[in-house]
Amino acid sequence: MPSVSFTMKQFQTYIRKLRGALVGWEGAATRGVHSGVMRGVGIAQAATVNAMPASPRGSIGAVDTGAYRQAWQFELTKSGGRVFNTRSYAGVIEYGRKKGARRPPPKQIELWARRKLGLSRKEAKSASFAIANAIAKRGLLARKVLTGPLTNHQLIQAVMMEVRREVTAALDRWKAGQGGTK
Repeated sequence: MPSVSFTMKQFQTYIRKLRGALVGWEGAATRGVHSGVMRGVGIAQAATVNAMPASPRGSIGAVDTGAYRQAWQFELTKSGGRVFNTRSYAGVIEYGRKKGARRPPPKQIELWARRKLGLSRKEAKSASFAIANAIAKRGLLARKVLTGPLTNHQLIQAVMMEVRREVTAALDRWKAGQGGTK
């Protein structure tokens, strides 16, 4: 299952610059990482719509029924969190399918052909075997919805922005409690 994880350790240098004499800065930084990870779900959903095609002549986006786009989730841990997709085929969308691999299930392709190509049940059933064999023979390109350079950069920026916001707010609260002086 493709995922991107974030930990406090990744942001230590940045956090040290912000924290100054702040007591309890770890809690503020953790809240920032958690907020950024939660925002990562929306970033991953947007990246799904703009994903590269799985074949050279395919269309942009990794959206058929919307189930894959809606399956993005986050998990928070003590020291960070991760963004991931729960669909069973998420790995194939993210990393592609190698040439010569087992052919995909024709039944799923049949349903796809009916939805996307507007084929009748009989036509779709016939086409699904040919499509499945072509996929097995040629493979599918990696879509890199989550791990692509642009999405990964956006996720890191979202987490950094939230860490900055939370730590800065904690510093402001600390300064207010100290009479405005550091």
